[in-house]
Amino acid sequence: MDLDYFKKRIKPKKEVKRSNKVWIYTRVSSIGQYNLNGSLDTQKEVSKEFARTNNLEVVHTFGGTYESAKDDFTREEFKKLITGIRKAKEKPFAVLVYKINRFSRSGSGGIAVVHELINNYGVHLIETISGKSTMTDRGYIEILDLLKKAKEDNLDRLDVTIPGMRKILTNGYKLGSTPRGYDHYGPKVRNLKFISSTQKIVVNHEGKMLKHAWILKKLGTPDYLIRKDLEKKGIKMSKQALSKMWRNPFYCGVLINSLIDGPVKGNWEPLVSDVDFKIINKVLDENGKSGYNQVKFDENRPLQNYLFCAECGGKMTGYKTSKKNIHYYKCQTNGCTCKDLNALTGRRTIKKGLNLLFQELLDRITLKEELIPQFKKQIHTIFLNSEAHKQDVINKIDHDIKDIESLKKSIEDKFIQDLIDTELYKRKKAEFNGKLEVLYQNREKLMVDLSNLEIKVEKAVEILGNISKIWSSGSIGVKQKIQNLIFPNGIFISPQNREYRTSNIQVIFQLILDLTRDSEGQKKDSPINLTDESSLVAGTRLERAAFGL
Repeated sequence: MDLDYFKKRIKPKKEVKRSNKVWIYTRVSSIGQYNLNGSLDTQKEVSKEFARTNNLEVVHTFGGTYESAKDDFTREEFKKLITGIRKAKEKPFAVLVYKINRFSRSGSGGIAVVHELINNYGVHLIETISGKSTMTDRGYIEILDLLKKAKEDNLDRLDVTIPGMRKILTNGYKLGSTPRGYDHYGPKVRNLKFISSTQKIVVNHEGKMLKHAWILKKLGTPDYLIRKDLEKKGIKMSKQALSKMWRNPFYCGVLINSLIDGPVKGNWEPLVSDVDFKIINKVLDENGKSGYNQVKFDENRPLQNYLFCAECGGKMTGYKTSKKNIHYYKCQTNGCTCKDLNALTGRRTIKKGLNLLFQELLDRITLKEELIPQFKKQIHTIFLNSEAHKQDVINKIDHDIKDIESLKKSIEDKFIQDLIDTELYKRKKAEFNGKLEVLYQNREKLMVDLSNLEIKVEKAVEILGNISKIWSSGSIGVKQKIQNLIFPNGIFISPQNREYRTSNIQVIFQLILDLTRDSEGQKKDSPINLTDESSLVAGTRLERAAFGL
């Protein structure tokens, strides 16, 4: 049989035009490897030499840093590599990696990525140290086996490291990066200037600004105003980032991690107390899951969501009419007979606006000059009762200091007489010195509070003598602070006669009202209808918030 005849029936193989362009990816796992062993340079040079030997052109290089391979797409450089391939009009022929475990240690995750690169984009993976690649079926299987082995090695390593990580966490130390407001010193931090043999987490300048933000949040200040306040100080935060900060227990000194069973007290200075953190998050939970106040406040409606309807008890919101450009307060309760009440007083308004009525209310609780001597006398009585308690605490501290100093001297005498060894002496001395340091710090703080009595009174007089002017001329943030200061639980408005009522006015302002009424001869036609107006008695606690404007 003449087989040559059939040769012309054989279809010629199509020549596949293959690009010779390749991308390189390098990676190390830790900052120690990054700084000390030159592994990244080795990976890069070996891959470049492989490219030169095989007539390949290196177009892009990714990696060049230290990133954990636990999860593929938590690595920024890895994400850039894969996203770059997906978006590139001209795909590379292959990705060169020094060793497969540099590419991925996630097992099935890495295998899925390789499958996507080959089948969707025609991009191969080549291990340059061995020459193994996915260009053949056998090579493809070998690469998959190496990815699987990298995952197994990672699991073996975790079996050793996780117990140690748990111990670190239970001792109150942080793994990974810290949130905004702190500088993180330690042996494995990314920023070289924070390298330290031991971990130390310190509040930085930004943290001091964020500490003030927590104070504003506790006072009920809306998030958008807090963001404006921070921006004036050079700190930009998105509403999502600020909302996330309110929910993060790290800021009250509590560590939470999936590797440990429960919360642990952290070894860093909190920006907010655990009590205030709970108060803030209770409010957030009641207002919704987002933690970001969605209410749009307007400068013309400072009482919005602060007013309550005296008829039904419902909260009042606000709005503006588009045609007449008039601002109103509106009860949110369905079926309530309360009519919408104008916020502003204008030439065409029949009745005074609620803002002006509120200012008139503040005029009534603004300290008049002729009442200052009587006010100071009463305030001194209130303060002194409070300070008397502080003096008792100081006396107790002095007694404790005396006892510890006596114990310290006793241990020193025993050490001199060789009755105790050096180790015990040093341990007990350090213990006593630590207790003394805390006691002296507490005593100094209390003494400063006592010495500042006159300053506090004068500051109170200055603020209370101008409370109405401060409110009327202040920004919406200032207005809301003053409102919360005077009437912390909000204020009720009677829609029928437009009179303000409250069941909880701060004691210092109640004192002003009482003094004013006494000076007016107990007038009965007071335009302000205040309930629960029991007279002040000596020893009533003066709210610290009165001096926080």
